[in-house]
Amino acid sequence: MLRYLSRFQRWKERQQKADLELISIHIPKTAGTSFRHTLKKIYGQEAVVRLDIKVKGPTVLVNEVHYQERHLPPWTRVAHGHFNYPLLQQHFDLPDRNIPVITWARDPVERVISHYHYLSKRLAEELDESSKGLNILAKMQRSLIEYARTPKSRNRMAHFFKGIPLEEFSFIGVQDYYSEDLNHLAKILEWDGFKEYQHNRTGKSYDGITPQQIDEIRALNDEDVRIYEQVLALREKRLAEYS
Repeated sequence: MLRYLSRFQRWKERQQKADLELISIHIPKTAGTSFRHTLKKIYGQEAVVRLDIKVKGPTVLVNEVHYQERHLPPWTRVAHGHFNYPLLQQHFDLPDRNIPVITWARDPVERVISHYHYLSKRLAEELDESSKGLNILAKMQRSLIEYARTPKSRNRMAHFFKGIPLEEFSFIGVQDYYSEDLNHLAKILEWDGFKEYQHNRTGKSYDGITPQQIDEIRALNDEDVRIYEQVLALREKRLAEYS
């Protein structure tokens, strides 16, 4: 009984103290997982809630568990995950005040290639063909270009930027300049003495990909390319203002 009361008291304390301070939109394959670890170091492990809102369904997941409440868990200081702002407004009653909204972007061709390799790796891990004597991957796995041509794989970044003009984001970082931009964000949000969670830097992943394929992927993601060019221009403007 005492243990239950202690847990309840801690929950009440979190409920009273916590308040949503930051909305972090994670575009897939833009160092979002590494960034989440950094956020946890700054705001606290429990205070950074992983929030995923799927368009189809729709399905809302909080820390990878189905969630149906109109309010985020009361201890939430940061909502970080796969969603765009209109979806967040659709499913949650947000505080009646301005909350910083941030995200990270990446070269669209690099992002598509990275996502393809990530999904291929996950599929191989799930099938574990070597131990099962199967050969499904060789028969069923799509090539990079086949994957890139599917409607769902095209202009994915544009989906996450919906609902907010680029100029109105509190911060948009660029993965190619991750450490530099992260330090800049720390100054903007006044993070004192923060430590960066080191993310995997895989570099360019164009090996074995022809210039024609790169051009096709870029053309298939023309909206993302346009957005990315605007993000780079805004980044240069921000750096000039803070220099």
